[in-house]
Amino acid sequence: MKKVKIVTDSTCYLPEEIIKKYDIKIAPLYVRFGNKVYAEHVAIQDEEYYERMGKGELPDTTQPSTDDFIKIYEPLLKEGYSIISPLMSTNMSGTVNAANAAKKALGNPDIYIFDSQFTSLGLGYQILEIAKKLYEEGMSKEGVIKEMPSIKDKMNIFFVVKDLFYLARLGRIGHAKALVGSIVKIKPILYFHDGFVDTLEQPRTLKKAKQRTLELTKEIVDKRGLKYISVIWGDNREEAEEYRDLCEKEFGVKIPLTRLGPVIATHTGPKVLSIHFYTER
Repeated sequence: MKKVKIVTDSTCYLPEEIIKKYDIKIAPLYVRFGNKVYAEHVAIQDEEYYERMGKGELPDTTQPSTDDFIKIYEPLLKEGYSIISPLMSTNMSGTVNAANAAKKALGNPDIYIFDSQFTSLGLGYQILEIAKKLYEEGMSKEGVIKEMPSIKDKMNIFFVVKDLFYLARLGRIGHAKALVGSIVKIKPILYFHDGFVDTLEQPRTLKKAKQRTLELTKEIVDKRGLKYISVIWGDNREEAEEYRDLCEKEFGVKIPLTRLGPVIATHTGPKVLSIHFYTER
């Protein structure tokens, strides 16, 4: 059986122990403050990023370059690896396009590039499943590739943000929706639909939005089971811990907190709460 290596991007936000355990290779995305560009979790860490956001600095983001992917793919290919490369949604970033350009530049070698249609642990949990199938269950590369669409379909994300300004600013949600939100003070429940961020429901208060998000998650889990779950936060740890406690009581499992890294937090804003969960079926 040919050796297989997983290559993904820095927005997967998997715990470092998972990345090390499965030797997952990471292509960083970038945040830009003014004229300075920083590779996520390489040249800038969460603490510095949120501190600068708290001072009112507004960064931008950019995808990995084709050369970034070539520098990761090429040595692995020379070592005899096949590569599976699940990446963040093409409807949020050109990361998949950069990876495909690298594959073409390398002569279209044995690299399978997959649009996860998610980001954050929506991508991360898919990678975790792929890694377990490859390295623990001994499934072939071809078998894993065949299962990747069904792996994707078990992933769910619901989230609420304090202010739609950040999503609107960089074009990740319609400006009209952001305007409505600022006028009527709605706190929409957002989710990923075909790789896009979309509005599911529009509660009037953050408290109602958080409660409804929990109800929606429970409805899905009751039907499809629960395999992985995490509460995601940005720069609002106390609020996230309170929400995590509610979720643990509801589902009867220990739930980790996962902090959004600089790239995705640039789009959601620092005050974000989210449930990322992966179902059994």
